[in-house]
Amino acid sequence: LLSETLCSFIFEAEPGDKVTIWCEHHLTDTGYISWFKHTTDSVPLLIECKKFRASAPAETCYFFTENKRIVMSVYGKNTSLTITAVHVSDTGHYYCGSMKLVKMTFSTSTSLQVKDTVNRSVNTTFLKDKATGSDSSAVFFWLNLMAVVMTAALFAVTFAMLTYSSIHR
Repeated sequence: LLSETLCSFIFEAEPGDKVTIWCEHHLTDTGYISWFKHTTDSVPLLIECKKFRASAPAETCYFFTENKRIVMSVYGKNTSLTITAVHVSDTGHYYCGSMKLVKMTFSTSTSLQVKDTVNRSVNTTFLKDKATGSDSSAVFFWLNLMAVVMTAALFAVTFAMLTYSSIHR
């Protein structure tokens, strides 16, 4: 099961700045919390991962190597991603996901725009949909939207059938 919140925040930064992005998770016991970076010209990239346990500090996922410039922290129901000395290449959408068993829940995305000091403009190409070619972010969005709509319709029909059968008994 996959769910996503479709709301964004925008941060603008200059090269060399330190940026911290926050996210809330809903894990109450053991699970995984991950941070992803997404641009229109690539699939989502896993950039941080921690194993969460309510009874112990979060640990780096066994399959993941940490980056010294990008640091993830977990504080109770919140997690943060701190990027020190941002580069223009850090421009993109960032979001966290929490996974318990087989359910992955994604947070609100945050758009990070790092100014290109050479051109004095903000790189916003990741915000534009491509007219031609493969666009994994648009495909990902529409597939998720269709899944949510179909699930909601299924629940509505089931609820209506149960209500109808209880009224006509």
